[in-house]
Amino acid sequence: MTTGVGVPWVEPDAIAPAATGMLARTQRTLRRDPAALFGSFVLFVFLLTAALAPWLAPNAEQGRGATDVGARELAPSWAHLFGTDHLGRDMLSRVIFGARPALLVAVAVVLLAVLVGVPLGMVAGFRGGRIDELLMRITDLFLSFPPLLLAMVITAVLGPSLIHASLALAVSWWPWYARLARGVTQSLRQAPFIDAARVFGVREPIILLRHILRNATTPILVQATVDAGTVILAIGSLSFLGLAAQPPTPDWGLMVANGRTSVVTEWWIATFPGLAIFLTTLGLNLLGDAMRDILDPRSAT
Repeated sequence: MTTGVGVPWVEPDAIAPAATGMLARTQRTLRRDPAALFGSFVLFVFLLTAALAPWLAPNAEQGRGATDVGARELAPSWAHLFGTDHLGRDMLSRVIFGARPALLVAVAVVLLAVLVGVPLGMVAGFRGGRIDELLMRITDLFLSFPPLLLAMVITAVLGPSLIHASLALAVSWWPWYARLARGVTQSLRQAPFIDAARVFGVREPIILLRHILRNATTPILVQATVDAGTVILAIGSLSFLGLAAQPPTPDWGLMVANGRTSVVTEWWIATFPGLAIFLTTLGLNLLGDAMRDILDPRSAT
């Protein structure tokens, strides 16, 4: 059944079975794939840690940057489970507070890249011709630079800060989403249901939003989840080089940089924030693989 403009009509009672089917696929995927379950658990722990940082941190003030030079460079103990850094700050508190900027930057960068890249890719793939050629040549120009190198150059020009680093990473990331959206759009623009929508006079923006974008949601979400982990690794690299977060911001990459000169004697200063980066990135990558199975109905067996 269709509406008067040729858009498929979805019965209200069909929404519940669809949600139930997705829930069933989620449960089945988590049961069959221990890696997906582990990734989901890790991400949940870090999200909870970021949300409850002021209450979970043993010393919230030190987590924000307060110093205690009388307790500097203490090894891990019951008093300081992760030890203390060169300024006497509790490393466990610093790592807990570091989850906030890491996850916020990951979400901000991926969201900006999606908001810029997906519409441009959809327009290029749907229109074709000179518009497609122009937009794709601009995309190729950005893709010709390694993403991290381009982000380093942009951040160096704008000035070292977490906001500038986030914008720089978004600038270097959007072309990948443009390419992804263009590929999906090109594969669908001649589909029968798109032709039917054109015949019934449905406007191009409505076709793009209601038909093309809906079918592109799954690959975009999967790619965004995986990219969020890569962004955390990239922002940590920029912080390590002094181009992103600045002291006393509780940033994992900055903590690793502060502990690199004493990694043999005070190993805990760089090790624990490095493990946080590793686990978060791993969890997001594993979750991205699981989301592909959950969101794709063809994976149901």
